[in-house]
Amino acid sequence: MLFKLFGNVPINVKKMGIDMLSLSGHKLYAPKGIGALYVKDGIDLARFLDGGHQERNRRAGTENVAEIVALGKACELAENGLDKYINKLSNLRDYFFMKVKNEFSNVHINGSLENRLPGNCNVCFENVDSGELLYKLDELGICVSGGSACSSGSANPSHVLSAIGVPSELAKGVLRVTFGDFNIPQEVDFLVYSLKKIIG
Repeated sequence: MLFKLFGNVPINVKKMGIDMLSLSGHKLYAPKGIGALYVKDGIDLARFLDGGHQERNRRAGTENVAEIVALGKACELAENGLDKYINKLSNLRDYFFMKVKNEFSNVHINGSLENRLPGNCNVCFENVDSGELLYKLDELGICVSGGSACSSGSANPSHVLSAIGVPSELAKGVLRVTFGDFNIPQEVDFLVYSLKKIIG
């Protein structure tokens, strides 16, 4: 099976030599809770639970057919509009980076400007506490993060930022912004305006 894409970038498991690939449906607007796992032929998986015969003894229960169909439809829609989607999100991302660089002398962009997901922005502000910043942005109705969704609530600096050489003191002021299909440039303007009011 070939995945031409999964939401943000084209993916071809054979050309890219991918053995296993996990997919989260909500990343491309399918319902939360549905996902898929691609496993290359010849890879033997050890199971954690005994499953039913209809599931090749790998999982128990019956599939959620409605959400599986929704995931398939979401993949179809994403594939048909991938180029337009990538272009839109890349433009929003680059617009955000341009705005924060122009407005703040204490901002650092984390990671490569070229090799990143189209809607992904990750920056650090010097002498800013990420927790306080997120709280004040939340009061304004702005949904952003201080790290990956799976590590929210952790007080420790991101191990990913540490691995790419971001000092721990600077990483305390991290802000992760992810743009999606429903975002518009005016929301970027409001975010940067709000950051300016909060940070100064």
